[in-house]
Amino acid sequence: MKPVLTLADYQRAARILGCKVAAIMAVASVESSGSGFYADGGLKKRFEAHWFKYYTSKSVSTYAQAYAIDPKSAMLSTSWGKFQIMGFNHKIAGYATVQEMVNAFDQSEAAQLAGFIGFIQAKKLEDELRNLNWSGFAYIYNGEEYAKLGYHTKMAAAYAKFSIDPAVAEADAALEVKKKA
Repeated sequence: MKPVLTLADYQRAARILGCKVAAIMAVASVESSGSGFYADGGLKKRFEAHWFKYYTSKSVSTYAQAYAIDPKSAMLSTSWGKFQIMGFNHKIAGYATVQEMVNAFDQSEAAQLAGFIGFIQAKKLEDELRNLNWSGFAYIYNGEEYAKLGYHTKMAAAYAKFSIDPAVAEADAALEVKKKA
């Protein structure tokens, strides 16, 4: 079993980003159903065929087909892990190459969370998370089609669910106490 995130990990990330634990958990829940790995331990991924066509001018329907043609372009054209960071965002997620990012994400959800933090900071999305501006967040995070796909409403609903969980509420309250201190 690969290392997964703990509530303390989410709390550290929330402290860095200046947002609530529940907000980060909401993103993970919507992006990957809350897990960075499949039941068999494989790294969660979602291949985006239109991006592969952009990079290679070739049309394929699966990651395996794309990888057989051009491994780097296949990885660039895929979203990875708990937070579904696109491979082409590897540099802003803190990795020199897409292969380095995929390898790190395959090791632990902590690496996936670090990539998420890097992405959020690079895209300046801290305010959207802090203010629970799900439409603004989803527009940048998920693209122009976010509303059609309901990302903003899904994240708002997930946030509402996590924010009433007693353990998450306690973790968020502890963050508030540290801010005031």
